[in-house]
Amino acid sequence: MGMPLQTALFLASVSVVVLVAFLVPALLGLHKEVGELKTDVKQCVQDARALIQNANQLTTQAQRQLNEVEQVLQVARGWSERADRLVHQAGDIVEGPIITSTRILSVLGSLLQVWLTRNVETSRRNPSTAS
Repeated sequence: MGMPLQTALFLASVSVVVLVAFLVPALLGLHKEVGELKTDVKQCVQDARALIQNANQLTTQAQRQLNEVEQVLQVARGWSERADRLVHQAGDIVEGPIITSTRILSVLGSLLQVWLTRNVETSRRNPSTAS
């Protein structure tokens, strides 16, 4: 049993040496890659923070502008309501006389028509008074 045991121990030692010989460089390469990845991740985090900060600034600016637009709309609505009231009041003031004038002119037109009709009939009956 001495020889197979020595062979097994020799093979085990060789396999450990080979494993360490491959594993150490692989782990060092992995450590280097992780270091580079860590640097890249830090840069991405910084970029993301800057992007979020810019988005917050844009949102704040847009909110301010929306508030200003809302104030302008409120002022415009106030002016529109005032103009509507003024037009309504002016319409009330002007509408009455216009309707009255229209009625008067209509009555005068009817009276004029009746008068002209009578004059025409009278002149047909009495041709001597037509001149």
